[in-house]
Amino acid sequence: MKYFIVTLAVAIVLGLIGCESKEKTSQIAYASQPITTPTPFAEGVISTSDNSEFDITFTPDGRTAYFSRRAPGEKQKIYVTRFLDESWSTPSLAEFSTDRDETAFITPDGKYFFFGSERPIPDKPNQGNFDMNIWMMEKTKDGWSDPKPLPEPINEVQIKEEEWPSSNNNFFFTNDNYRYYYTTMMRGTQSVKLYTTTYDGETFSQPEVINGIFDDDKTWIYSAVLSTNGEYLVFNSYDAPGGTGGEDIFISKKTVDGWSKAKPIGSLINTKDEESSPRFSRDGKYFFFSRAENLGNYEYGEWSIYFIETESLHLENLFEQ
Repeated sequence: MKYFIVTLAVAIVLGLIGCESKEKTSQIAYASQPITTPTPFAEGVISTSDNSEFDITFTPDGRTAYFSRRAPGEKQKIYVTRFLDESWSTPSLAEFSTDRDETAFITPDGKYFFFGSERPIPDKPNQGNFDMNIWMMEKTKDGWSDPKPLPEPINEVQIKEEEWPSSNNNFFFTNDNYRYYYTTMMRGTQSVKLYTTTYDGETFSQPEVINGIFDDDKTWIYSAVLSTNGEYLVFNSYDAPGGTGGEDIFISKKTVDGWSKAKPIGSLINTKDEESSPRFSRDGKYFFFSRAENLGNYEYGEWSIYFIETESLHLENLFEQ
C-alpha cells in the first residue's frame, strides 16, 4: 500500500508538471485583448508597410517565429523573431536564408525545419523557367543543420522548356510528425493538387494525390495545412468556385471517407483583396493568413500577415448545411 501511495503521488506530481508545461504553451497570448476581426500581426514589427510579409511558423513553444519578408525590388527571405516580455523582437534574417526562400515550417516536435527555396540542387541544374523545391534541416545541439533538398519524387527539377508551376513546390506540412502534406503540379498534369506522403525518419513514402475536394479537379489547391485538432484542411486557391475572386482561402472537413467538398472560409477572411497562406498557432488559438490589396489588372499591394482568434471563424458552422 505504501508503494502504491508513493507511486500515485509521484504520478500526480509528474502529471501536474506536464499540465503546467502544456498550460504555459497554450496560454501564450499574442494580444492583450480578444482578436475577433482580422488584425495585422505585430504591426510595425512583423507586419510592416514598407515590405511584403507572408507565411509564418512557430517553434513548439510558440515563442519563436519564422516568416517570409520581401523588401521592394528584392527576393523574399526568411526572418526570425522571438516573443520576449509579451512583445516580438526586431526580426533578423535567418542565418540559413541565402537565396529566394519562403514558406518556413517547423514540425510540432521541433525536430525538422522545412522551407521552399529557389537555390539550385547540386548536380541537378534547372532547365525550365522557374523552379522552387523543398529543403530540410534537422535540429542539432548547435541549432539547425545545413539545408538539404528533399529527394525525388517530392522535389522534381524542371526539364527543358518546362514552365512554372510545373514541378514547383515550396511548402511542406505535418501536424503529427509523420504524415506530410504538400501541393504541386506534377510534370505532365494540368493543375496544382494536394499530395500526402509519410516520413519514418529515413525515407519518404510514394506520394499519393488527394482528389475530390473540388468538383473540378482543374481547380488549384496549394499552401495546405491542417487545423491543430486535425479536423479541418485549410488552403488557398485562385478564382475557385465560391470565392470572392482572385486568391481566397477554403476549408474542407475530415470525414470517414477522407475530406469533404471545400467551402470558402467566410467573409471575415475572404474579401475583394488577395488572401493566402493559412496557418494556425501551435495551440490552435489563433488563425493566421496573408493579405494584399487587389489593385486591379493583376497588380497587388504589399502582403501583410493578419491574425484572428480561431473560434471567431466558427468553422463548425460552415458544414452544418
